[in-house]
Amino acid sequence: METIKIKHRLFTVIQALPDNFFLLERKNKRYLAEKFDPHSIEGKETSYAYSKLKYSGVSSPSIYLIDDRNGYAVREYVEGEKVSEILAREDLSENIIEQLFNNAYLARNSQITLNYEPDYWIIVNEKLIYTYPMVIKFNKQKDLVEKYIRLWFNTVELRQYLSKLNINFDKSRVKQENLVNKEIVLMTCKYYK
Repeated sequence: METIKIKHRLFTVIQALPDNFFLLERKNKRYLAEKFDPHSIEGKETSYAYSKLKYSGVSSPSIYLIDDRNGYAVREYVEGEKVSEILAREDLSENIIEQLFNNAYLARNSQITLNYEPDYWIIVNEKLIYTYPMVIKFNKQKDLVEKYIRLWFNTVELRQYLSKLNINFDKSRVKQENLVNKEIVLMTCKYYK
């Protein structure tokens, strides 16, 4: 098996994944590594995103190391079910919605904006985890309540979003507009900080 040396640590490559990602193993622990060009603008944005996520408190896989010199970011490998797949068959529990708002609060405090599309979040043992490694500087128009909140409830927007991902969604689950608006407002009032 092939090995990669990242910041004086040897990792065994288990599998090459799309988009310059690798599944690695070291001392019987699995990691997900991303290879990026440290001299490009995209590489600098990737490094920025990982370092901001590392100290933000946002529930995401632990970042093991960032090698800006050679262009690697290594984080904990976490498996779980995507929120988009869960939303296709059932409503999310209030506990998960509360965790979503808590993560949005932590991101705002760190002056970053996450991607709140449900496909970039997973649930592991009733814990909501952000798996998309990219963030941007805080942008109110792209924040959870301003842009993405309707994708987390049974709305027409959720049905359209899941359709784009080729995930089956029972159209009869879409709630009446006034009922879903009430639910969103109640959850926002209860958990928005």
